Amino acid sequence: MTRWRTIAFERGGAITFAIFIFYVLGACPYIVENDTAEFATLGAVGGIAHPSGFPLYVMWLRAWSWLPASSPAHAAAIATAILGALQILVMHAACRAWGARALAATVAVGIYAVAPLVARYNTSAEAFAMNGLAVALVLWLAASRGPVRGWVRAGLLGLVAGLGLANHLTCALIAPVGIVGVIRGVREAGAVRAVPAALAGLAIGLASYLYLFIAPEHDASWRHPQNFGDLLAIFTREAYGGVVGFSGVERERPVLENLVELARTVGRSWLCVLPLFGLAALIRAIARPRHEPRAGFVALAIAFVVAGPLLATRFDLPLDGVGLWTVRRFHLLPIQLLAIPIALAVHAIVERVEARPIARWSGVFAGVIIVAAALASMPYLRRFRSPAMEYEIRNTLASLPPNAVVIGGVDELEVGFHYLQLACGERRDVTYIRWQTINWDWYAARVAPFHYDTTKPYPRRQLIEQALALGRPVFLKVGADTQDLGGISYHPYGVIDRVLPPGQAMPSVDEVVALNRDLFAKFKLDYERPGRHDDWATWMHYNYEHVWKRLAASLQRARDPRGAAAAREVAAQLAPR
Repeated sequence: MTRWRTIAFERGGAITFAIFIFYVLGACPYIVENDTAEFATLGAVGGIAHPSGFPLYVMWLRAWSWLPASSPAHAAAIATAILGALQILVMHAACRAWGARALAATVAVGIYAVAPLVARYNTSAEAFAMNGLAVALVLWLAASRGPVRGWVRAGLLGLVAGLGLANHLTCALIAPVGIVGVIRGVREAGAVRAVPAALAGLAIGLASYLYLFIAPEHDASWRHPQNFGDLLAIFTREAYGGVVGFSGVERERPVLENLVELARTVGRSWLCVLPLFGLAALIRAIARPRHEPRAGFVALAIAFVVAGPLLATRFDLPLDGVGLWTVRRFHLLPIQLLAIPIALAVHAIVERVEARPIARWSGVFAGVIIVAAALASMPYLRRFRSPAMEYEIRNTLASLPPNAVVIGGVDELEVGFHYLQLACGERRDVTYIRWQTINWDWYAARVAPFHYDTTKPYPRRQLIEQALALGRPVFLKVGADTQDLGGISYHPYGVIDRVLPPGQAMPSVDEVVALNRDLFAKFKLDYERPGRHDDWATWMHYNYEHVWKRLAASLQRARDPRGAAAAREVAAQLAPR
């Protein structure tokens, strides 16, 4: 009995099991954003993700693709939930190794595990759960009271670093703590043994990238490397401006807004006040170290600053809609790093009350706090699990005529079509062409016979003409840029536009409205309408709303105010709440 009690409470077994059940039950069965669609597809059929390739995570998803789940996305989410639970187990051990008692570690990792953003990315197909596990392992192995010593410590830290880099490059931001751990290994075993062990571990971990040479090639996969130069270009994110780039284009960085958003996200994740206690505990630990030497806490503070405020200054996306939802993912690492000092802060509180009668109820209080935090996260997680994105993609794909060609950008339709076609086996007759990258040789070869003649202007116009010459129905995801579409007739067709062949008369406004009413009558929309801050579900309903606003404007120009009012009413019914 004592052994099981030790495993359950001293080593975090009970909180890990509870979080595992929480994550598995919350595993999302839908594709809910672009990256979850990509990873769910690659988990089902293999392949290479967008740079930096994420080979370790893709291989993990492939290994668990056999799970009896409701969909490929669900199987990938459950596989990710397993990583999330392992992360919590290791984080508990890391908090203990850095000096927190078991109850304090349980409170800290329990609140961390059910934080809305953390739970979201630990229950859907995203690489951040594995990234969190790698960071937790570094924190545990590097601690002075970690599980191993000497060259084994150095070798395992090198291995975790290599595996972490084979999953997500942001794990490199924990390098200050890892370096301190390797230096400890050198002092414990000598440089002759520890340094080669660390380098060998790093090489073994990075060898995961060799998977890219044998990964399957298909429409959802990134360029297949032909040599180590190509492999290095994927690893360094050359297509996105390098390892320190973000969007891949030059934009002004909203530095202050990003720092404010980081503070908001961290505050929401740690019940508002706990980050203040954690930062105070970290400062105190640096000034008067107890369980961990000062160097470790200094390294932890540096890692927090680099992964938090400093990284936030690199974000160059506008903080509205997709841009905001994208940058929030990178707040996960500073949220995680705060778990150690917050555990120490809770430890100090427990020490102050342990001699008082209230101490006997401390475990109950801890459980109530964690359960309350989990309940507070549930509304956000429910909204995040909306099927809105997957339904929009299914609705659109099902509405297309046979052998249709859709010309669009890097958006939900591209990754969503690939998911439905490759992972679910639906409507493989439809071709999606990402026109912005048609000038990339490897991409042009993949979508042949469609191609881009660099001696002529307007790639999108060229693709339209080529598809029409083949007698295939053509559709566009138009967007705001239409300067290359002059002389081409098209009209709304759900969330995309149908291109008319040369010489075919444009249907009347009433006919286009009737067509869209028929389409939307068949669309599956039987779920709770999202609000204006429900991430990608919100974006999908903005797409629906935009269709009917366009139709209302056309009806207004056609001097049909009653029809315009009816179209605006449909737009209001489909708009986010």
